[in-house]
Amino acid sequence: MEAPRHAYLILAHNHPEQLRILLSLLDDSRNDVFVHLDANAPFGSEALDGSCRRSTLHFIEPRFEVHWGGVSIMRAELALLRAAVSGGYAYYHLLSGQDLPIKSQDTIHAWFRAHDGELFLQYWRPKFHYVFRTRYYALFPEGTGQFWPKIANGMFKGLQMITGWRINRGIDFRYASQWFSIPHDCAMYVLSQEAWLEQVFAHTCLIDETFLATLVWNSPFKERLYDSTEHASTSDIRNMAHLRFIDWSRGGLFHRHPWVFRESDEPLLDSVPHFWARKFDIGQDAAIIHHIADKLKTYTRA
Repeated sequence: MEAPRHAYLILAHNHPEQLRILLSLLDDSRNDVFVHLDANAPFGSEALDGSCRRSTLHFIEPRFEVHWGGVSIMRAELALLRAAVSGGYAYYHLLSGQDLPIKSQDTIHAWFRAHDGELFLQYWRPKFHYVFRTRYYALFPEGTGQFWPKIANGMFKGLQMITGWRINRGIDFRYASQWFSIPHDCAMYVLSQEAWLEQVFAHTCLIDETFLATLVWNSPFKERLYDSTEHASTSDIRNMAHLRFIDWSRGGLFHRHPWVFRESDEPLLDSVPHFWARKFDIGQDAAIIHHIADKLKTYTRA
């Protein structure tokens, strides 16, 4: 019987050398890889030529200009899913260009065969201020990371709060990690709801942790979540609900960003049961990236 095949969906915007290493570690006859390069990335797909020899490598066109916290992130993710579903893959895994696998492809594929049909998302309880993401209209939904658009959004949302005007009433919003592993029937369901997603989220902010979580939670797929318990905090770095090891406990700016792994973290990364880890930055510590690549024996440094 032919082994089930997986699709890796990659959101990337920088570090082509690091991205080549990631792609080489995903390169397996049981995988295909779909990459969305940000429209503002300082390199094109040609920089990744030859990264995959056993997997087919696809690039998403047109390329979105993705803004931090913007609706463009949702649109880029949906474009990746849309490009991949015609392959009828068993699973679709969303990663960033700064993630790496920390287990072999044999281990990963064996796990998903044993858990076929389950969904892997890490849910958590929202904080009070999360309501501002989805219940109030954002004039500049792509402006969360920009000073003046953020100010304008805040003032307009404050006016809505004073007047009691809200959008998206009656929707049970939920929150989970942006990164997911979902089976084919769930991927098809998500794409069938694109019009609803656009209607609900087009003028909201910071929805990368909301749109899929809400859609799945309010669907029959909720019953197939690997761990449907909502966690009290995003600081539980050993949570296996989405199979990704992310260390929020050491992240900067009040732990709003994940820790960037260093060479000294190699024993920690070896000890955890997760399949992928984030994040890595070749500009901050290249050694840990090369150590992982060499250990998985699918990438050899020149």
